[in-house]
Amino acid sequence: MPRRADGPFRILTVCTGNICRSPQAAALLRARLPTALGPEVVELLVMESAGTAGLEGWPMDEHAAAEAICLGVTDTAAHRARRLRAPMVEQADLVLGLERSHRGAAVQLDPSANRRAFTLTEFAALLETLEPGEDVAIPEHGASLQAFLAEVVGVAAARRGSVAATRTIRYDIEDPYRRERAIYRRSADTITATVDVIVERLGTLAGP
Repeated sequence: MPRRADGPFRILTVCTGNICRSPQAAALLRARLPTALGPEVVELLVMESAGTAGLEGWPMDEHAAAEAICLGVTDTAAHRARRLRAPMVEQADLVLGLERSHRGAAVQLDPSANRRAFTLTEFAALLETLEPGEDVAIPEHGASLQAFLAEVVGVAAARRGSVAATRTIRYDIEDPYRRERAIYRRSADTITATVDVIVERLGTLAGP
């Protein structure tokens, strides 16, 4: 589904139950993107999450929420899990799965999402290969943030095959649900580090 030129840019993160990894990733992107792209992005971005086996209506897992709070996320209590459905994928301008299976599930629901769906770690790795003003035009003053982000997604999708052939990408971020607290910490740390790469690279691509 083509995005509306005048609408917000919609990012959808996807995991399994939508109570650990995907809400952490969505919350961190929501909290950190304004630092790189400016405070106005709060009004121009919609950050959502869902799960391929979403536990409808459940709050965040308490340990996952605790990790998110330690990372500065303040809205964990408001989260309620949702099951991934086709309209969510159709409306998303960028889909970020926490595992390859999550990306695959989104594309199965909406095959047209193939070129705008990645794993979180894959998208970060692709952004690291892009150069501002070369691969992606630095947006001019007054240019649409949504159009800039859509261009980045398109270029990243075109670069996917060549990057996969030359880089080793660890596509899946482990699921900590009902496992040891150390795994919750490790999973959250990986999500945080990956989000930080995405945020830093988007800020660089957007220019000064």
